[in-house]
Amino acid sequence: MRKLILLCFLLFFSCSKDDSTMDPLCCVHESITYVPTENLKDLASFPVGNIVSANKILTNNQFRSVLLNDFNSITAENDMKMANIFIGPNSYDFSDGDIIIDFAQQNGVRVFGHALIWHSSIPNWLQNYSGTDNEFEQLIENYIKSTVSHFSQQKMLIDGEEVSVVAAWDVVNEAFTSQAESSIFRQRIGDNYLEKCFTWAREADADVKLFYNDYKIESIPSKLNQVLNLIDDFRINNIPIDGIGLQMHIDHIDPNLVQIKNHLDQIIEKDILIHFSELDVTVNRNVDISELTYERALSQENRYRDIVETYRRVPFENRFGITLWGMRDIDSWLLNHHNNPLEYPLLFDTGYNAKIAHRGFANGLIE
Repeated sequence: MRKLILLCFLLFFSCSKDDSTMDPLCCVHESITYVPTENLKDLASFPVGNIVSANKILTNNQFRSVLLNDFNSITAENDMKMANIFIGPNSYDFSDGDIIIDFAQQNGVRVFGHALIWHSSIPNWLQNYSGTDNEFEQLIENYIKSTVSHFSQQKMLIDGEEVSVVAAWDVVNEAFTSQAESSIFRQRIGDNYLEKCFTWAREADADVKLFYNDYKIESIPSKLNQVLNLIDDFRINNIPIDGIGLQMHIDHIDPNLVQIKNHLDQIIEKDILIHFSELDVTVNRNVDISELTYERALSQENRYRDIVETYRRVPFENRFGITLWGMRDIDSWLLNHHNNPLEYPLLFDTGYNAKIAHRGFANGLIE
């Protein structure tokens, strides 16, 4: 009996709250990883997505395996943006996007197109284009129509119905920023460039869903009001728009959940498709931890659960899905964006082990 007590004592003090590789007999309740028993896509009543690149699809078997296990929607992180596609006047390189589309088609996975127009993804030759404003506008119209039309050609069967592999596009991304206000699109096409871009996209594909995508819609009242006004203005002027993408780059504490729900409810009132389009949850913005602790991981787990439960406020017919902006913590854009390598915003650790954040997401899906 004394030996058993001593063994339990040693096991307890050898456990680390921050060690995701601990012995499974040791402090199981305080592990930051777990072994899922169900896949996210099978629990969800809407598409659950993640981001991809042509390179990862071609070279990373483990990434592909985890992706297809949990997710049934994919978004190209950068490969289908203007800077990668629009290589010269009326000249396009769709090769990376084609790899992504082929992969999706072969595996019955939806593609969300991202993004046709974004002020931070302009090729150098276009930024320095010396032609007239009319010529510039024609280039943009041709680019949008060529890109949307090209990717609309690939079809697949979903539940016995033939559908386009690319189900939707972020037509314009982050238009309500100072950078976008001063970008070449507004300068050279005019204040109504958003309306024109959405119209061109619809002319290229009558069926694809068209989204406006932006950050902090859930937390900044002025940004929310701009989006609500955009919806109203488009509808009054018969400009096509099907959905709104809330990026949802949030923290494990902020913004307040009540505020998120309030902002979401106001968009729900517009009876429009809603996509949580770039979800991640930071836990170390103040760089006050040197590794992911159990307490911080638990806070993140609860946050993911709360956000997914909040998304379920969206009426069933308006749910376009939730997309995670990355698979492993180490691959997140936020590490460079915040200049903080000690950030852990996603569902999987470096070894593709599911963190308890994954469990939170899963629990949030349960109706």
